[in-house]
Amino acid sequence: MDLFNNFEQYLRQLSEMQRGLFNSWTSMMPNMESFTTPNFRNNFENTLKFQESLVTSSLELQALLARMSIETQKQFWEGYFNMLRKV
Repeated sequence: MDLFNNFEQYLRQLSEMQRGLFNSWTSMMPNMESFTTPNFRNNFENTLKFQESLVTSSLELQALLARMSIETQKQFWEGYFNMLRKV
């Protein structure tokens, strides 16, 4: 049961992190009033780089959390089978 609780907590935290990233992303949109200026292309590129960085960071974090989750499960099952062998 502990494994399921940990995994459920992991999914909840991942969801909260993604929601936070999305909220940060959308909160930038009102600050983009200067799109009507001649610097439109520069502003667009900067915003695109920022969004790409957020997505890349999110994916890297998800990969790290997935590896940690798999390692935790592996350790759990190794401990389980080792315990049974000792009985």
